[in-house]
Amino acid sequence: MLVTRLRLRDFRSYAAAEVGLGPGLTVVHGRNGAGKTNLLEALYFGCTGRSCRTSNEREVLRFGAPAARVELTALDADGREHRLAVGFQPGEPKHLSADGAAVQRMVDVQARPLVSVFLPDRLELVKGPPALRRSHLDQVIAATWPGRAATRRAYAQALAQRNALLA
Repeated sequence: MLVTRLRLRDFRSYAAAEVGLGPGLTVVHGRNGAGKTNLLEALYFGCTGRSCRTSNEREVLRFGAPAARVELTALDADGREHRLAVGFQPGEPKHLSADGAAVQRMVDVQARPLVSVFLPDRLELVKGPPALRRSHLDQVIAATWPGRAATRRAYAQALAQRNALLA
């Protein structure tokens, strides 16, 4: 799936921005502090409904803004257009939508771009313990094959029960 357009409102350093993306490689460049990482985080936020940099979503709000919104348009392999949107306002549940319909979690949306992020602060993925790599791989597999997530959860539950019995 190819993301063709990204729109931001009050996301990190951006009051408002719209970026058109084409097929092939996209290079994002600029001075330090220009907002390159914020733009990539917004893309991730729009595809997954969560930040790749923080668990405190208040941090994605532009300073002084009451709410943030990210919208993206993507084309599937058949050329059909899909729209995803994530809205966040502190104290309220996130508003997620796919093709105009409200959804509970982006991971349940079949027609969405799959993204994986590797930021310098995620170097632990390479240098850290194997459990961290397995967890990341589990997340990638769950995003790629959502139907297998239930199997993974059932396996983890059975493993925890077995370990509890052995302890």
